[in-house]
Amino acid sequence: MKVAAAKLSPLLKSDAQGLILAELFMNPAEFFTITHLAEFAGVSLPTAMREVDRLLDGQLVIQKAVGRARLIQANRQHLLFDSVSQIIAFSYGPAAVLPPLLVGLDGIDHAFLFGVWAARLSRQTAAAPKEVDLLLIGNVSRIEASRAAAKAEDLLGREVNVQFASALAWKREDTEFVQDIKSKPLVELTLKP
Repeated sequence: MKVAAAKLSPLLKSDAQGLILAELFMNPAEFFTITHLAEFAGVSLPTAMREVDRLLDGQLVIQKAVGRARLIQANRQHLLFDSVSQIIAFSYGPAAVLPPLLVGLDGIDHAFLFGVWAARLSRQTAAAPKEVDLLLIGNVSRIEASRAAAKAEDLLGREVNVQFASALAWKREDTEFVQDIKSKPLVELTLKP
């Protein structure tokens, strides 16, 4: 089966590879199971294993065994660590950077990436995203959301524009803003603690 080329970075083979690299390189102090990486990237376990094995061959990641589980971590000692991190932060980074920053916000029901970043990942535009458009659903403190966005901007090296919608407006689709957002590509962020 032919894999579609990566849409957010021409340097990568696939979107799955980009998302796996994002989870690893945007969270370099953490170890991840291959199952988690597969779920994060939305691919099968064998696909994730192949991607991880390629990264291990290139020494971009390290692994440790805990029982039968293989735990994977970005190799911070690799000479290209900073360069890979920068490329990944610019391309696939928002999907990995934003969820941990948002998970603790009171009143958040859902979070979505939208705009050019989501459209490009959905293969609906060729434009390169200059900023990250983030939609928060629920009764979220705008001050807390702004703080999270500022942290994300530092990690991603680009502006994060935050928009808000109430859970009721999102469900009813009774505003032009919500109708417009829902008519275009969205990438839901997983907000697991």
